[in-house]
Amino acid sequence: MRLGLVLSLAVFAVTVRVDAQQAAPERQWRISICDGYLRGLDAEDIWSAAKSVGISRLEVYPDRKLACPNLYEKDGAPYRLDTPEARAKLRAKLEAEKMTIGCLSLPVPLAPDQGDEELLAWVRAAAEAAPEVGCRLLMIPLVGRGFSDEAFVERHIAFARKLEALAEEARVQIAIENLSVYWNRKEILDPVLKSVRADRVGLALDITNMYWYGHPLDMLYELADLFAPHVRYVHCKNVKYPEDQRQKQREPGWEYGKYAEPIPTGDIDIARVVETVARAGYVGDLTIEDDSLRKFDAAGKKKAIEDDVAYLTKLCERLNARRAAGAKADEKKP
Repeated sequence: MRLGLVLSLAVFAVTVRVDAQQAAPERQWRISICDGYLRGLDAEDIWSAAKSVGISRLEVYPDRKLACPNLYEKDGAPYRLDTPEARAKLRAKLEAEKMTIGCLSLPVPLAPDQGDEELLAWVRAAAEAAPEVGCRLLMIPLVGRGFSDEAFVERHIAFARKLEALAEEARVQIAIENLSVYWNRKEILDPVLKSVRADRVGLALDITNMYWYGHPLDMLYELADLFAPHVRYVHCKNVKYPEDQRQKQREPGWEYGKYAEPIPTGDIDIARVVETVARAGYVGDLTIEDDSLRKFDAAGKKKAIEDDVAYLTKLCERLNARRAAGAKADEKKP
């Protein structure tokens, strides 16, 4: 009888393990784009705009009422996430268009004297809605103003821990983006990230934001290496500064709009940065946020995004092939 019980438990364990593996989505490198960056392509809707540049995955920005203003149809109201019916409608449209949502982005402004409940309610509602449209990652750009450095760190550690509890409850991943004059500095970013579990609240790495802040070019690769273990999402864009400005510390935002550049032709070796986070274990989306697009007309925007896609496609293919080869090698091990 004891032997039968042991065998039954063993079969049960194998079955559960197989079911869990089948249910888990396959991790792979994929290209996505911030939904607002598809505007201006002279397309009648978001779906044709995305397809025209070879994109099938989106980062979506819902507003405080969970409407998605950049998910538009010709002459139609935007899609929404606020009710089960609205989510079912969006899910059906995504399936029909063979599109997916990789991330919901919710810019959260924190002030020194502000309560958190309204903001957390918005994040919680988005987190609960996200899985119904096939998404389990929320990116939170935390936009804080009016803090001393010490107060900023204290305030945002407390908020990050609330996000961690929310992410655990909703079973989603949250990623804080490095941006602004605060988050692009090691002394700010490091203690906040170390205060939470990276598998619940990690980093949305935008290495070009660190260049925007004014860090010398070579320092970017050191920062990427330092924060790579925390990375759970990646934004891709680029800048091409005059040669005499690349390796010096500049003022935050110095001539950024003027020198914004498509991903393949800027100063930053984006492939090198991605390889760095890959070595630390990240596998996931590379999301286009090309700030050079404002320089171009519709045809120029389309060409710039197509070039971005071509560059990132080669990178993803290489990384996915390496990952597949590694998996096969593991299968052959005794």
